[in-house]
Amino acid sequence: MSAIRSSIFACSPATTRGQGVHLDTDPKGESILYTNGKTVFIRNIEKPHIAKEYTQHNCNVTVAKYAPSGYYIASGDERGNVRIWDTVGDEQILKLESHAISGKVNDIAWDGESKRIIAVGDGREKFAHAFMADSGSSCGEIMGHSKVVNTVAIRQTRPFRAVTGGDDNTLVFSNGVPFVFNKTIHDHTRFVQEVKFSSNGEMFASVGSDGKIFLYDAKTGDKLKELSTADHGHTGSIFALSWSADSSRILTSSADQTAKIWDVETSSVVNTFDLSSQDSTFHGQQVGNVWKGSNLVSLSLSGDLNYLDPSTSKASRVVQGHQKAITALAVSNDKKTLFTGSYDGRVMSWDESSGVATPLKEASHGNQVMQMASSGAQLISAGMDDTIRISSKSAPSDVTVVSTNALPKSVSSSDDQTIAVATENEIQIIQGGKKAGSLAVECSATAVAINPQGKVVAIGGQDTKVYIMKLEGNKLTTVHTLVKNKSPISALAFNSEGNLLAAGDNSGKIYVYDVATGEAVVHQWVFHTARITSINWSPSGRYAVSGSLDTNIYVWSVEKPSKKIAILNAHALSVSGVAFIEEDKIVGTGADACVKTWKLTHH
Repeated sequence: MSAIRSSIFACSPATTRGQGVHLDTDPKGESILYTNGKTVFIRNIEKPHIAKEYTQHNCNVTVAKYAPSGYYIASGDERGNVRIWDTVGDEQILKLESHAISGKVNDIAWDGESKRIIAVGDGREKFAHAFMADSGSSCGEIMGHSKVVNTVAIRQTRPFRAVTGGDDNTLVFSNGVPFVFNKTIHDHTRFVQEVKFSSNGEMFASVGSDGKIFLYDAKTGDKLKELSTADHGHTGSIFALSWSADSSRILTSSADQTAKIWDVETSSVVNTFDLSSQDSTFHGQQVGNVWKGSNLVSLSLSGDLNYLDPSTSKASRVVQGHQKAITALAVSNDKKTLFTGSYDGRVMSWDESSGVATPLKEASHGNQVMQMASSGAQLISAGMDDTIRISSKSAPSDVTVVSTNALPKSVSSSDDQTIAVATENEIQIIQGGKKAGSLAVECSATAVAINPQGKVVAIGGQDTKVYIMKLEGNKLTTVHTLVKNKSPISALAFNSEGNLLAAGDNSGKIYVYDVATGEAVVHQWVFHTARITSINWSPSGRYAVSGSLDTNIYVWSVEKPSKKIAILNAHALSVSGVAFIEEDKIVGTGADACVKTWKLTHH
């Protein structure tokens, strides 16, 4: 029995309001490079559903940059560590780890020979460190800043030059190598956000929170001109800039919710892209960009990657996803659509074959989505805003909101669209979009499941017991009390026939009960080491899949209970949801904000 990962539907880049994001591409221009949480993502620009991830950092990664050779990536984290690792092959072998500065790394730059690196950010002793990529030994000193450094660039041809910009509103120009201080440039009046050398190595440009763009001579650091004008410039902070391949144009991205293409020679704006968000006044702020070949991509604060088309001055494509941990998962009946809900209340639908994500705005919650269920034409989600949202899959804007008057811990739906909701003190039955009945419980309910036939409800409690209840109309009566689990119940799932119930608990144990007799028929599923977050059955009912806080996914066999497929470290930090798409294909979601699928081989 084995599993091979077939796809990663990657999360969106992490963003912070008021800060730029330094994106990068590989030298060939095929992949975009960004970070979210503890993970670095290498994502195909043309086919965003194709992605690779690097998960070896022990804390949040802040920036990642390709070496010009394309063979290595340097990634920096919030503790000041820079890891240099191999991009060729799947092993991602570590070449070097250097503790560059004592605080967060904000940006990294390679020299044109892929030998030297400068890392900048927030440090107690220094704000920047220049070192050799193979040995970690120093190759100069970056001096002259008095506050946090936000950005760094190195001229890609000899003689090497380095430029850094920071919160002290200055640029520091250094000669190299070794890198030594040349001069401080005081043109910006607010924070410097990004600086980059032109592709031909003749100039460098800087942008800042003052909304200004300056051009300088790459060899001397002398100012050539200011590109921005009062008439055509940005009206907000400029967070990012990228040069075209021929060094004749610059792409800028700004907090004024626009991106602009500038002609360097005439100092004029060629294109303005309005990327304002319908949701809020700040989600459309543009905080990062890349320009590689014919691909121009600007990053919104909401995490959306906007593919810009200069011929129309519009975004030809928007790649979306979750930025925060995914906390809930459901799969449509035809298994072609995946639904996810996240920590920030966002609900998305995903095309299982293409990986294209669509936000379901009306189905989204005010804060964390606790659990989701799918039955027939309905999508049901429970949120920390004390509501159940029932959405029509054919008309996503058609949403019925049912208040639970308490935190809904768990939700489940039958084939006839009867919904069972567990709050701490009661089980609520929702039929036809309205609360039809409720049962007060003393067990402090933690999980609920209703069988596909809509006749039996299972309730898991803090008291470690599972209560099997008969549902007649909207009335619940107790049939069995199941007592094998020894920890509070955290996940329940009926198989498609409704005759078996899997119950997972906080200790990582799963028992399978015969619903008719109340007897435990499987007790060997005990390999998780932390709370079970999700259980789901295969269409045939022969297999079950489980996910846990231990980051692992296991696929179990009912016929051979001691056999299992282990997918270790399936999601960084924890697994939040698992489901079968087909008998031999599963999907998982996790705290890494990604959706992943695996092909299974059952022996």
